[in-house]
Amino acid sequence: MDGRFKLTTGQVARVAGCHPNTVLRYEREGFIESRRDLNNYRRFTRQDAEKLRELLSIRRPADAPAALGAEA
Repeated sequence: MDGRFKLTTGQVARVAGCHPNTVLRYEREGFIESRRDLNNYRRFTRQDAEKLRELLSIRRPADAPAALGAEA
């Protein structure tokens, strides 16, 4: 396994400030990638954790229009 792939799903979630399921969703959608270790656990790079944090910081929340007073 590539030595850069060290972080677990939970560690990536802590870096990105999200739930571990969010990490898995973004991986499934192809925004970040993982490798499997010998025990078949997902491992991510620090760069992917930072990328996810950035993606989450720029995404628009689903309830943003309501918060701004817009009609749905």
